[in-house]
This record gives sequence, structure tokens and C-alpha cells, in this order.
Amino acid sequence: MNFLIIEDDIFLASKLKYLFDKRQDINLVKVINNYLEFLDELSTIDIYDIILLDINLWNESKSGIDIIEIVRKKNLYVPIIIVSWIDDISNIRDLFNLWASDYIIKPFRFEELEIRVLKWFKNRFLKIENFNNKYFLYNWLLYDIEINEFYFNWKNIRLTKKNKYLLYIFLVNSEKFLSLNYIEDKIFWNYDSFKEKNIRIYIFRLRVILRDFWIDSWIKNIRWEWYIFKKD
Repeated sequence: MNFLIIEDDIFLASKLKYLFDKRQDINLVKVINNYLEFLDELSTIDIYDIILLDINLWNESKSGIDIIEIVRKKNLYVPIIIVSWIDDISNIRDLFNLWASDYIIKPFRFEELEIRVLKWFKNRFLKIENFNNKYFLYNWLLYDIEINEFYFNWKNIRLTKKNKYLLYIFLVNSEKFLSLNYIEDKIFWNYDSFKEKNIRIYIFRLRVILRDFWIDSWIKNIRWEWYIFKKD
């Protein structure tokens, strides 16, 4: 998953980035510390799967409430987990009325935060027909969300961290047309190196791995700039 952290406490933000960077189910972690940085990130807000938001940004003309309202106008469904020192129930109720997804009171346990993040990531699948408990299944290609592993006919597909997320994108959007730009943004979004950003190379490498399972042809290139993941 791609994870956006909006937190003005630099020390806490760095600890959170370290915590989630080391997880195998996290593709990219981005930290921003203030409202202006958030505005710079707004154009690519759709690439994120989870947002963690400190509701009280100190010395800012705008608060986390403004951020929630702006995000919801751009993306109605991305989970937004609020963290705050404020434990007033009326404040919590107001935030849920603004479509906050969850609320964690500081100081929080990092283990609890990890559990909450995974829970909301799983919730994204609940309305998907092929999701059952902790698995997503498409024609015997199975994704175990909790351990971030893929299997075909119950055989593990060994993948790099980037290729796991790439296969995840194809799988959850199976039989839908995806633009090359969309896939590239989801995988790389702020990488500057053209060599690192060559998404076609990553797709080629993924196909090579899937060839051992006879499913490489499920990734189809349509008119060069579009892809679809579909069983033959």
C-alpha cells in the first residue's frame, strides 16, 4: 500500500516512517509536516491507500479538519485515520461526521496503530466480490492481505516489494483498463530517476516471474499505453 503521513511533530513523523517503511506490505511512505506541503501533494492524492492525519497542525492557518474536507472532495473512499491529543467526545463525533475513518488518541501504541492501518486497508476490499475474510481470489491467483503474499494454485509466488505492489494493483483492478501513467504514479509517484521509473521494465520482470505459473499472459498491453489484467 501507499501511505501518507501528515504530522507536524518531526520526531514522531520520522518514527512512523521507519515503522511502516520496514513492512513488506508498504510500497511507499510519504511524510509531510504542514498544510502547504499537503497542498503540493493534493494533485496526486489518489495514489494513496491510507492517510494518517494529525488533526492539530501547530502554527498553521488551516487545521486537519480543512485537510479532511479537501481530501473528501477529491477522494471519497481513501481511509483517513486521525491522531490527536484531544479526547473530547464531541470533537471526535464532529470528525466522524466529516467522514474521518478512525480516531486514535495520543499517546498511542505503535502496535495498535499498525493493526488499525491493516484493518482499514482490508476494509477497502469488503465491497469487492472476490474478497473473503483476509484473502482476495481471482481465478486461483490468491492474495493473502495480512502477510502480503501471493499464491497460484497454493504455490507461493516469490516477488520483490515493488512487484508485489504492482501485482496487487493488477489484481484488485482485474478486468479493468489501467493507463500506464496510473500504474507508474501508484508505483513511483515521487521518484526522480528515469531509470527507476521505467514501469515497463517492472511489468516485464513481473511477467517473467508469472511465466513459471503460466499466467504471464494475463497481463495484456492494449495499444501501448493501457494495460488490463485478465485471464485468457
